[in-house]
Amino acid sequence: MKIYFLSSRPCALTLNGAYFGVTDGFERFAEISLKDNLFVRFAPENALPVSFFLTENIRFDPPEGCDVYLLKGAIALYAHGFQPTDFSLRAVAQKRENGCVATVFQQGAVQLSLQSELGFFVATLPPSFSSCEITFESGLVLLRAPDSLAVFTKKGERLLCENVLSHETENGVLKARLLLSDSRFRFADCTYALSENACTRTGFSLVQTRTQNGETDERKLRDELLPYAFFESVLIGADHADFLAPELQLKARDIVSFLGDFVAVTPTADPCVCALIRKKKERLFEADYYSVELRDGKIADVKG
Repeated sequence: MKIYFLSSRPCALTLNGAYFGVTDGFERFAEISLKDNLFVRFAPENALPVSFFLTENIRFDPPEGCDVYLLKGAIALYAHGFQPTDFSLRAVAQKRENGCVATVFQQGAVQLSLQSELGFFVATLPPSFSSCEITFESGLVLLRAPDSLAVFTKKGERLLCENVLSHETENGVLKARLLLSDSRFRFADCTYALSENACTRTGFSLVQTRTQNGETDERKLRDELLPYAFFESVLIGADHADFLAPELQLKARDIVSFLGDFVAVTPTADPCVCALIRKKKERLFEADYYSVELRDGKIADVKG
């Protein structure tokens, strides 16, 4: 079986003690039999490793510190729960506004503390926020790291946390560019409406600089992006009918019911096929694959 290995930070990956390579946010894979009961170890710098036996049980009971994605003929392992080794206290950033004091500090994990008339709250942050700045926007707390962005309420509720290429805020609107797939040269330009207790994605547009073969034909690029854009529109509750051919537009609501609930969309090697990610239990996800038929720049059929 094909096993994909990913991690939230660069790690040395070993299988039964043999060095396999370095893992990060882009998938690397190996053909492995789950019956071999290999011992997997993700070892990051300056943190404790995530280790577990890779057995048939991985399909039902994900190990601590690791998300498991059940794919078609494959399994993806995403290690992220790394415990720190250095517990010395270090201040990262602090800002106050209208009686609210926001502080980012590192003591083992990177953490955000918020103190206001609403109370005192602490939230754990990804390691990428070990260097960041704090701003207040529309009653929310924004943490800006070199390649990451997080949005919190003043009660410490995390509304958004993404790896971003760029971002800006203006008049209560957040715009951020997210990397979707480095191998397919795709980006997502997302827009979020900010309010005191909400960061709601209101739209997105997909950007692809060229096709996988290096071509720049605009029509082909548009067709490659259209299926992903359609499924993303369904996910966020945006108007998706415009993606559909006239004969399907009257069935737009039925198509939403047909797709069911899902938490994310993942592109595949075939632009007309996308994986819809469904949550089975904590840290365990499953991908269902849907294909579309394109006709004259519109979706003429959706198949599961």
